[in-house]
Amino acid sequence: MEYIQSVLLVVGVIVLVVGYRKNQRNLLLSAAVVLFLAGTVGNFTQGFLDGFNAAGSSSAVSAK
Repeated sequence: MEYIQSVLLVVGVIVLVVGYRKNQRNLLLSAAVVLFLAGTVGNFTQGFLDGFNAAGSSSAVSAK
């Protein structure tokens, strides 16, 4: 997961610099989204896996 966060961080910074130099708001917006994902993808993935594993090991599942 650390590799994905690092790659997203580098891509976000590159897109941010390019968008700032070319004065393109769409690139700046996409850079903001990529940088946001770089900071949250680890926590999201860990929470998803924890929930998935808890649902799979739950003994309260009823078969109707």
